Amino acid sequence: MSAGHFLSIVFAFVIIFTVMAFLWSRAKGKKRKVSPELYIDALKALLAGEERTAFQQLRQVARDDPDNVDAYLRLGDLFRKNKRYDKALQIHRELTLRPSLTQEEKEEVLTSLAEDYSASGKHDKAISALEELLKASEKDEKVAFRLLSEYEETGDWEEAFQLRKKTSHRREDEANRILALYKVLWGRDRAEKGELHKARVAYKEALNYDEKCVPAYIYLGQAYHRDQRLKDAVQYWKKLLELAPDAGYLVFDELEKALFELGEYGEISEVYERILSHNPKDTFALFALARIYEKKGMAEAAIEKYKQIVDVDSTFLSARLSLAKLYQEEGRKDESTDLLDDLIEILPPAERVFTCQQCGHTTGQPLWRCPSCKSWNSFDI
Repeated sequence: MSAGHFLSIVFAFVIIFTVMAFLWSRAKGKKRKVSPELYIDALKALLAGEERTAFQQLRQVARDDPDNVDAYLRLGDLFRKNKRYDKALQIHRELTLRPSLTQEEKEEVLTSLAEDYSASGKHDKAISALEELLKASEKDEKVAFRLLSEYEETGDWEEAFQLRKKTSHRREDEANRILALYKVLWGRDRAEKGELHKARVAYKEALNYDEKCVPAYIYLGQAYHRDQRLKDAVQYWKKLLELAPDAGYLVFDELEKALFELGEYGEISEVYERILSHNPKDTFALFALARIYEKKGMAEAAIEKYKQIVDVDSTFLSARLSLAKLYQEEGRKDESTDLLDDLIEILPPAERVFTCQQCGHTTGQPLWRCPSCKSWNSFDI
């Protein structure tokens, strides 16, 4: 190859390189400039609740400035809010792959991911994200509360117990009442699997945190009854009546059956009398005692108790009907008729109704955690 030919090739490479550098420079110069006003407008639209406008503006910001992590985060959050969980997860997952994220941005992305997983029902993955977050900031009460909520949602009562015990800053007695309920619910899970001994251990541990934990006494009695340990069952139900007599109606029927099986049914009247000495207006104890008097043929004593119930609670339908029936049997037909006529003016509840004091949710069953607002001990039991 001649020297002239070689120089020609070198010169050609120089020209090509120069052209490519020029084109790259022009392309870089033509990159769209990000409008800070557009981003601010998007944030204002979000605050004003104008989600459609905010979505369009945020999407434009994200196109113009791929490094704007906050715009992507908010876009994903809007997708989640509109139940487009797949899109929300896609955006937030992709953000986790960016090596340039600051620690603060990583935590924000994980927070949004946890919300995506939770909203879409993937609670196990939400828990994983929140646990990772909590490791980075153990003192973040907001993260701890969210993680606690997920543990409760999945029924992981042991993890919930450990986390609440470690992070709770509520009054000690209030925190202990919830810790006791965690133990009770863990015990319930064991009881459903037939592990009655483990269940009883858990219920007793609950009483170490809250001596007046109503469900612990109820379920302890039931667990002993299932094992045919009737005396132990009766012991714990009686203890409940001593410590929380107003909740006694929750075990009246089971207690009666257990005493009958033990051949000690006559004792039940004394049990109800003790409750009434504490609260003479306990309509459930009055009704239970009236039924016993009626079974024994003590009509006048039963009538007196039924009348006391109606005086306290005119909507107690079972007491009214039982009283009307007794009046009929005793030949007091006018009193029976008057009593039944009064029912026309009354719309009694079909059953005991429990109302959440936090959100108003109602149920016919005694609950210690509201299924609607997730509050604990909100049914005033």
